[in-house]
Amino acid sequence: MKIILVNNLYGRHARGGAERVVEAEARGLAARGHEPVVASGIPASDMISGGVCGIEGCGGPDVIVRGAAGPVRTAEYHPRNLFFYTDLHRHAWLARLSWHIGDIWNPGSARMLMKFVRREKPDAVHTHNLMGLGFSIPRALKREGVRHVHTVHDVQLLHPSGLLPAEWRGPRWPHERAYIMLMKRRMGSPDVVVFPSEFMKELHERSGFFPGSKRVVLRNPAPKAGRSGESGESGERRFLFVGQLEEHKGILDLLDAWMLWDGRADAKLAIVGSGTLDGAVRRLAENAPGVEFRGRLEGEEFSREMDRASWLVVPSKVIENAPTVIVEALARGIPVIASRVGGIPELVRDGENGILFEAGDREGLVGALGRAREVKEAREGTEAREVPTVEEHLEELEGFYK
Repeated sequence: MKIILVNNLYGRHARGGAERVVEAEARGLAARGHEPVVASGIPASDMISGGVCGIEGCGGPDVIVRGAAGPVRTAEYHPRNLFFYTDLHRHAWLARLSWHIGDIWNPGSARMLMKFVRREKPDAVHTHNLMGLGFSIPRALKREGVRHVHTVHDVQLLHPSGLLPAEWRGPRWPHERAYIMLMKRRMGSPDVVVFPSEFMKELHERSGFFPGSKRVVLRNPAPKAGRSGESGESGERRFLFVGQLEEHKGILDLLDAWMLWDGRADAKLAIVGSGTLDGAVRRLAENAPGVEFRGRLEGEEFSREMDRASWLVVPSKVIENAPTVIVEALARGIPVIASRVGGIPELVRDGENGILFEAGDREGLVGALGRAREVKEAREGTEAREVPTVEEHLEELEGFYK
């Protein structure tokens, strides 16, 4: 089958778990004999003047198709808006509001993508995060008569920021209700909608999304490679934070809890990630005993850091779906200390494969750090399966594409 996977970011512009899922799906589909193509947005500065990269008529002068770098072809285009999606945080609220209004429609982006779809004639189009590409795409796919599968990775359809506090139970203000009503109309009912957690499925169903779709829960896949055994010094207690360095991810709470924890003397904390708090986190790390600021890591460097970890710490203060970093840790047999929020408790079972604490509770996080050793010792020698493999994930997807 030929499948076009659509996500707002990919490759060199990737910055989160959704992009890792898209990459795993694309590479896995190629390995299983299918023909995947990943379509994503790029800034205007990345476009090549005059158009197409080596494939005549591959989508028109607005779409760059690349195919020589690996088993997965990519189609990249600039979805015209006031600025590119990754620059959203750099602008004031009025500019962001204007950008979101344009993004809710952006028919030009949909036209460019549909031109490519018509040329490729795929068996199915699998959309992921559409913010930044525009929400005219689902309706355009329906008009084109293409089978449409969509994966919900976060709460962007419920709030334009993609962030909701842990205690959120529904919209409170008229503009919040208006946004949800509008997004329900823009998304419509794809043939199949995939949710990586029961929590996220229930949250969107409660708001009335996707009334005519087949709605299923399909966990994010675990990477093929298990833990390599390169676990650092014998007996070393090494905690790991991986994520955006933003206040809502709880990184400042973690550093405060680390300083309050009286059991940190023989422990290490590695911080992997980047964000608007880079400078602040780096300065705090320099003055915090046992803390290492590693910055953004990719590929083998990231894998080695994961392999060295004794525990993963995910102290998020907002609703999470099914964080891929938790999936990757569990696949390696690494227990997880995490906030009891969103879909996380479906992956992390308190006292079994990790420890849960209430989101934003720094004292609770201190207590969780203190309990970490007992959970680690309880898990030693066990090889229980925690999450589906890529192959199991793809077997389900193949059925949805038909």
